[in-house]
Amino acid sequence: MVSAREDWTETTRPRISPARTNVNRCMEFPRWLRSQPTSDSPLFSLRALASVLPKRVLVLGGTSFLGPALVEGAIAEGHTVTLFNRGVTNPDLFPHQEKLRGFRSSTPGDEDLSALARRRFDAVVDVWPNDPALAASAAEFLKNRVGHYLYVSSIAAYDSKEFGRAGIEETAPILGDKLTIVRPGPIKGNRDTTPDLLTWLIRAQKGGQHIGPGDGSDPVELVDVKDVARFLMLAIDSSLHGTFNLTGRPMTFRAFLNACNAATRSDAQFVWIPQDFLHQHGLETDFALRLFAGNFPFWRPAGAMPGLLQVSSEKAFRAGWQTRPFQETALDCLTYFRSLHETLHWDDYLSADKEKQVLDAWAHRSS
Repeated sequence: MVSAREDWTETTRPRISPARTNVNRCMEFPRWLRSQPTSDSPLFSLRALASVLPKRVLVLGGTSFLGPALVEGAIAEGHTVTLFNRGVTNPDLFPHQEKLRGFRSSTPGDEDLSALARRRFDAVVDVWPNDPALAASAAEFLKNRVGHYLYVSSIAAYDSKEFGRAGIEETAPILGDKLTIVRPGPIKGNRDTTPDLLTWLIRAQKGGQHIGPGDGSDPVELVDVKDVARFLMLAIDSSLHGTFNLTGRPMTFRAFLNACNAATRSDAQFVWIPQDFLHQHGLETDFALRLFAGNFPFWRPAGAMPGLLQVSSEKAFRAGWQTRPFQETALDCLTYFRSLHETLHWDDYLSADKEKQVLDAWAHRSS
């Protein structure tokens, strides 16, 4: 990341998770939220509940990364959107939407939610807090003021032991009795300030030879920020309740790098080099380095919780979720980073000299 962002796991006292899933957090929800029917209930009917009527949508936060995509999606669908935040991050966004100001705190006597006290909303989406206690406090305050509460957590909510296998579903155990609505994986696209996807796109754009870590079969998953917003709107419009993973469609690392080439119209060649050889020449995985955009972003070989990037989103797809082509995500990423101009201070963690040195060593290795 340009500025590091951490995940919050569902523990009593939040801890930083080494498995990054882009700022999304999780929390223990009050019983009134956990008692609502889920999409697995026999009473649930997508067709019966679907509604295109405009709704009053409250967005807690809404001006950083996922929030703007959500607000834009809600506006496009004709909903009335109100934003509640401190007015500090990008306060000039959405000048024609209602904005309520307040302050959230994990200390009850320290927060100010008074602007919401006399309001009623059809749905509220919480994309803001970096402390689970903030989300719990807002949920309790709004429980009699909203018809549908949506919270953006992350796949870090799952017990890390689950990441040793592929295909984690929403029924996998979590750290305690927690409830969230959506659990995205790594979120990419417009307004993303984490240069992990950018790293591979820039390497592809440069052409020539680059290291492809492993043998190309390791898994990759990422999700477009607009697709997360799209599912949240689907959930609001169709009254979807329950827990949904939002990790996109899985692909191999070879397919991922081919897609980076296609998105940048590049003929770059990726030379696949085993992990042991890379280790011998001083190139560790980002997991080992505890970095988000190090030598090989998104690469999760065996021993580095590969299941983190093999989480199943089939439940969301069955509910009607659709995702954008990778090329659109890639172009949004490049466009946003390059629009930052002088404010972007980023250099590839893997220097061109070091990469060439390892490529040459691989080419001249003893057979």
